Amino acid sequence: MRKTNLLLLLGLCLNMAAATVARYTGTRIFWDSRSPVAIMGGGYGRLIELQDGRLLACCESGGIKVSFSTNKGNSWSSPTLIAPNSNNTPNCVPDLIQLADGTIIVGYNPRPSQPYTEDRRFGIRVRRSTDKGRTWSNEIFVYDADSVFENGCWEPSFLELPDGELQLYFADESPYTTSGEQQISICRSFDGGLTWSAPQRVSFRSGYRDGMPVPVLLSDKKNIVVAIEDNGWSGVGDFVPTTVRTSLSNNWKTYVSGSSSLRNRSVNHSYCPVAKGGAPYLRVLPNGETVLSHQSTYGEGDNMKMYVYVGNKQAKDFKAMSRPFYQGGKGCWWNSLAVIDTGIVVAVGGLDGKISMVKGYPMKQFQVPYATPQIDGRLTSADGYYHSSARQVPMGNETGSFSYFDFAYDLNNLYLACIVFRSGATSEQPNPDGVNLYIESKGASTDRPLASAYRFTILPDGSLSTSKGNGTDWVSTELSGVQVGNTLSTSNYRLEVAIPWTSIGLSTAPIMSQGQNISVNLEVLTSGDGTQLVERIPDAQPQKPSTWVLLNIIEADPTGIRSSNPNDNVNLNNNRDVYNLSGQRVSQNFQGILVQNGKKSLRRW
Repeated sequence: MRKTNLLLLLGLCLNMAAATVARYTGTRIFWDSRSPVAIMGGGYGRLIELQDGRLLACCESGGIKVSFSTNKGNSWSSPTLIAPNSNNTPNCVPDLIQLADGTIIVGYNPRPSQPYTEDRRFGIRVRRSTDKGRTWSNEIFVYDADSVFENGCWEPSFLELPDGELQLYFADESPYTTSGEQQISICRSFDGGLTWSAPQRVSFRSGYRDGMPVPVLLSDKKNIVVAIEDNGWSGVGDFVPTTVRTSLSNNWKTYVSGSSSLRNRSVNHSYCPVAKGGAPYLRVLPNGETVLSHQSTYGEGDNMKMYVYVGNKQAKDFKAMSRPFYQGGKGCWWNSLAVIDTGIVVAVGGLDGKISMVKGYPMKQFQVPYATPQIDGRLTSADGYYHSSARQVPMGNETGSFSYFDFAYDLNNLYLACIVFRSGATSEQPNPDGVNLYIESKGASTDRPLASAYRFTILPDGSLSTSKGNGTDWVSTELSGVQVGNTLSTSNYRLEVAIPWTSIGLSTAPIMSQGQNISVNLEVLTSGDGTQLVERIPDAQPQKPSTWVLLNIIEADPTGIRSSNPNDNVNLNNNRDVYNLSGQRVSQNFQGILVQNGKKSLRRW
């Protein structure tokens, strides 16, 4: 018997060891898709954040128009036409940049309409503003291609180098008048966009069409990477988001051919078959990681959709696919990205003849402050979740059941808050609405749910079912002490859950700064016509805790001073700012623990 038990124990250990895999450590973007903001009418929108904190957007709409926002995109000024059409030649597909000296430059692409004439050519032009966008210069010539569509040039895009060189990239057919080929070209300016060099080849794949370039300088400040669309990849039969690159020291002294090792598929087709299509756009996050978007009709008929991925600091290995806009069966065309503020990603898309934007929040971890919420399903600011409205983690861009999640903890419990905007939510089986919370209490990085993994299914009526991992799958189990609070209305349902640490095999909160890990996964369930739609975190798989998101449980002293007056604010860390629960500063330089009404929490405003 002893020998048999030892063999069983050995088998269990081998099973657990075999399940350990590398943890997913990349950033994922969570889009707040519930309320997209319409910037202005038009198409082909581009957006940047200016040095004074305003946002500036441009688009094509009877010429080139610009609009400004003074509140990070919540509202926008009436658009101003800065490059009107003339001589039967629409000005199209703009891009924009602010130089280090403050000059704003907008580039665009004159595209003659038929009947073509020799005096009107497809070309690249720019206009400059040296007074923060109040006035704009006359048109400045950069380049002319041919006078017919088949030999035109297209899609300008800017990059400023650290030494002040300004680069303008574009797709160019004019060198190939007897074929359908196309290359990426570059013109350079060394005087802030006043004058420009002759074009130089950046990339070319013989027999195919490199197009729609968007350049970035990587965070190492040593390498230039350009996202392009490339229809020459074997076995694909479509455009594919692709990168071509050069070192800053080389700076395109040699171009990237079709067979060059400096040409890379941006998203591996085995990772995601959607990773084909055109109109790529590339940006760099503050942490050095890269974000890539493109458009594709994959998965939903002929409607064009915007897809976004996160890549590493070398602009490779793009994963964590997401869709910024909930399109509701509508197309989203000629999209772009911007990175603003402290790292917020803005997706800009063309929907219903308007340029609209959605904000995305890059996260590697979810933040968990010390607080003791009331488990009543009301989600008030007094509950102490990380976001003042308990909306740290937005979801819903896939199914349209827009939702927000947030977390808190204290000595006894882990707390989850959730609001799902869903009319007519039902708890009726077999395909109810609801949410799934997965917890790997030991932070195990495995490809299957072990005994330290738990699943909590909470329905709109507050009913709860729980499961536990058994090394291969989930088995139903009873967990004592779990509390659920809910509110249900015609437009949404709200849930709060208190999970005792002891119910998931822990005696205390696992503090990341002390080397203890805990990870979670979230799903939103939406009832359908005999089906159930499931919204998931990008690249998180319910059976693989290695793909889940770590919780950063913020260390706090649970025995600190409490106020004898429930209306007092108590500073537990001298020389820091103190704010009341309305977000008003009542003393300066506090970043620690706030006590009010006998409760204590780490708060962020």
